[in-house]
Parts: sequence; structure tokens; C-alpha cells
Amino acid sequence: MHPVLIYTILFIISTTSLLFIFEKYQLESFYILLIISSVITWISGKILVRLFPSEDPMQNEIKKDDLKVRANQYRREIQFVFNIVQPDPKLQPKTKRLSDSLEDCFDLEAGEMKKRLQLYFGESFNTSTNQPLPDMIEEMKMKYKSWP
Repeated sequence: MHPVLIYTILFIISTTSLLFIFEKYQLESFYILLIISSVITWISGKILVRLFPSEDPMQNEIKKDDLKVRANQYRREIQFVFNIVQPDPKLQPKTKRLSDSLEDCFDLEAGEMKKRLQLYFGESFNTSTNQPLPDMIEEMKMKYKSWP
């Protein structure tokens, strides 16, 4: 649950309950009501936010930006893989969306791409071609230490 929603719900609940308490004991200070309600909301909100952390709505955007940075970092390696999969430069895709997978970039079948990569890297090549290109390059660099 988003922290703003937690604070809003807590503020409404605490203000309503304090209104009943103030009415029962005939306390008339509206400012004290709001101050006490705000303090209760702040304390219990902090506790609830720590107990139930929310998924940050910007996290997906941060991951996309990180993927773009890594894709630019591996531009040379990605181009090298493109050269293996599709040697003809005229048939290679424009590398505008480097966060796509290899299967999204080419019209070739996954089996054909895998076969070409296995010819280059050997029969032990078992890296998935259906993952973002930077992730694929990182996995290949770990498996094939001497690779560019």
C-alpha cells in the first residue's frame, strides 16, 4: 500500500475518533484536536510504513533507465552478437531499442539464432536469447571469460 494512502486513512480514522472523544468530554479546542490527530497519524504511519513497505511506483522506470545505461555500455558487444546472428549489415536492425531481447530484434527464428551462436561459441552455448540484451551480454561474459 502506498504511504500517502496509509497516512490519509490514519488521519481520517484518528480525527474521527478524536472528534467523538472531544464531543463526549465536551472539549472545544479544535486546534488541539488537529495537533493530536496529526501526531497520532505521524507515529502510527511511520510504524505501518516500516512494517509494510510499498512497491515504489518509480522502480520500473529506474530499472528501464538502468537497462538503457547498461545497453549503451555493452553497445560493442551487442553489435558483435548482431554480427554473429545476422552477418549482413543491411539486414541488421537499427539499435534504437537495446533493452529488447535478441528475439525481438530479428525476424529470425530462435532456433536459427541459437544455431549461429553455437557455431561461434561452441555447442556449450545455452544462454537464453529471450532476455534483455544487456542481461544476455553479462551472462555471456561470465560464461566466456575471453569474449570481448
